[in-house]
Amino acid sequence: MIHKMKNHRIVFLVVLFILQSILVAENSHPIILLHGFIGWGRDELNDYYYWGGKFDLETYLIEQGFEVYTVSVGPISSNYDRAIEAFYQIKGGQVDYGAAHSKEYGLIRVPDGKEFPGLYPQWDADHPVHIIAHSMGGQTATMLETLMNEASSKEDSQLLSSTLSGWIKSITTISTPHNGTTLQPIITDMFPYVQKLVVYLGSSQEGSSVEKLYDFDLEQWGLARDPDEEFSQYLKRIKMSNLAQTKNFCTWDLSLEGTSQFNMSYRPDTSVFYFSYATYATRQAKRSEYYVPDNQMNWRIWSTGFLMGRSNKADSLWFENDGVVNTISMWGPGLDGTAIQKQIDFTGTPVPGMWQKMGKLHFNHDSVIGHATGKDDLDPIKKLFVDHCTLLYKLD
Repeated sequence: MIHKMKNHRIVFLVVLFILQSILVAENSHPIILLHGFIGWGRDELNDYYYWGGKFDLETYLIEQGFEVYTVSVGPISSNYDRAIEAFYQIKGGQVDYGAAHSKEYGLIRVPDGKEFPGLYPQWDADHPVHIIAHSMGGQTATMLETLMNEASSKEDSQLLSSTLSGWIKSITTISTPHNGTTLQPIITDMFPYVQKLVVYLGSSQEGSSVEKLYDFDLEQWGLARDPDEEFSQYLKRIKMSNLAQTKNFCTWDLSLEGTSQFNMSYRPDTSVFYFSYATYATRQAKRSEYYVPDNQMNWRIWSTGFLMGRSNKADSLWFENDGVVNTISMWGPGLDGTAIQKQIDFTGTPVPGMWQKMGKLHFNHDSVIGHATGKDDLDPIKKLFVDHCTLLYKLD
């Protein structure tokens, strides 16, 4: 009898929890995970996930009651191209980079291999989405928002020819270089660095399945990877092309100058909720204004954290960093205090149309999404994402 009573009590508590969740939630819009520079999709690296590393963060969030999807866009492409790809992956359809943009940069406008069934085909103003983006993915999210709020009579694609306001409920950025990164000049001659970074993010082992599976998704440039092509040869072919010399490329979008140009015209949508998380893994050196890596910095990006901590590309306010992005750059498009973009500390009550600072997290650039962390180190990351997804579902 006592055993049965305990079982009934457990069932009752579970049902009560579900009912409370339904009553508290104001929406159940899908959450889209948008990766950053050198990122990848769920099926690209043999169960090593961009979101979670060896831990499957997407599945975990689904198990907690959230509807979650992961997109996979060009890892070194421009934010413009990445935003176009994200749109069609979510909505479905053939990727179309637009007539004007394709002509300007010599792109294949509708390349083979980039047609998608849609992660969430019903996506529209009545069925909006939340976007959670890491690193460059945050820039891609604001570019997508910009393209959706504009329309051109000279275009005929679904995205570029129409104003699609109200399709995005919220944008959350984590470790995003909204105002550029002083790492960018270090990786201007980027391909040797990219090769090392791809291996580091994937499994940290040269010659592993990472190099065999990784693809830069550059079909629009006519640079699809051949099935039997060596990774080093693939990189060489990309380097010999002209895409790195254009402004339709990640190095321009990650630069201080490139982000400043975008931010001058960017305006937050008054109906969208914006949240930004910053990360750091450096400390100020003794008797110096410079910053040096602390005990949270992974040794593989220690050198970049050290160089950024004393970079002559910006003033000392930019020295604090997470090994890849300067912390001051992460709060929102446009530096805090400018007339163009206003950023506020999150008060506990979400405010639409304004970038809200959610706090500074003591992680390096990739440990905040689960990379190079032990099993015991995942609890803070799980809590961070569950708490924030819960906040998103409470938005009215």
